[in-house]
Amino acid sequence: MGTIDDVTSKTAQPATALITGADAGVGRSAAAALAEAGLAVTLAGRSKTRLDRVADEIREQKPNAQVDVLEFDLASISEIKEAAAEYLVSHDPWSALLNLAEVSGIGRRVLTEDGFEWNFGVNFLGHFALTGLLLPGAAQQAKVVSLTSARYRSTSIRFHDLRFDNGYKGSRAFAQSKRAQLLFARELDRRCRSTRARQYPHGVRSVALQREPLLANRLTHPLRRFGPSLDQIAGEAAAQLVIDDHGNGGELFAPAVAADHSGYPVRVTGLQLPEEQTEAKRLWRISDQLTRVTW
Repeated sequence: MGTIDDVTSKTAQPATALITGADAGVGRSAAAALAEAGLAVTLAGRSKTRLDRVADEIREQKPNAQVDVLEFDLASISEIKEAAAEYLVSHDPWSALLNLAEVSGIGRRVLTEDGFEWNFGVNFLGHFALTGLLLPGAAQQAKVVSLTSARYRSTSIRFHDLRFDNGYKGSRAFAQSKRAQLLFARELDRRCRSTRARQYPHGVRSVALQREPLLANRLTHPLRRFGPSLDQIAGEAAAQLVIDDHGNGGELFAPAVAADHSGYPVRVTGLQLPEEQTEAKRLWRISDQLTRVTW
């Protein structure tokens, strides 16, 4: 396998990528790395001003970069539908979809315009709908990368109370949304590999990326204080998942942290989710109903 330097040292394949959350954090880092590597990138987010600023920064670093922006809010299913339709009409088949936007740290319960709990609506349901709407435009061997968190281990999906109507706890709401992203990534890969599921493009691979690096303590690891930010490390790992062949889909990766401050996606081993497929299939059915995007 290569190193994270490969992101910026060779022309990458696949050739096109759409990145959500590209105006900040992990998404911004991934978009910059992919553009530097030679991909045509679409920066997706809810603030055109911030997206344009990132696009300008990318062009300053790489004057011949192919970069455009797509403004929409993942908290709005109607905006997602409009944006997906616009993208499919105006772009060639996409080779990579990076679902990297996320919200966190919400201390009180907030609902999206569609009535979803905010973390669940933006981090998961918005990406579920977007991926389903864009999937018909996927190129052969396209990749989908979805951002999760190590916090997925701390909860299960609260099917009895997805909106936290009976008591809200922000950390648990965030953890639920991240578990949903992981279950979604793995279930999407299963469906795309199934010969019986003809509505899914065969050959599309879906993986999940845990934002937290392996072997790094968020507070005490030297990278936290002196090296690149954890967002930058995770973004570069997301880009590397697109560029390099990392085996089969359906796997969970995390950025590794090395002494030279380079990051590289490594498989998270020992991934055990009791009753995972049952939970994932139930989540998929409910998400179909909630988003009204059936696929």
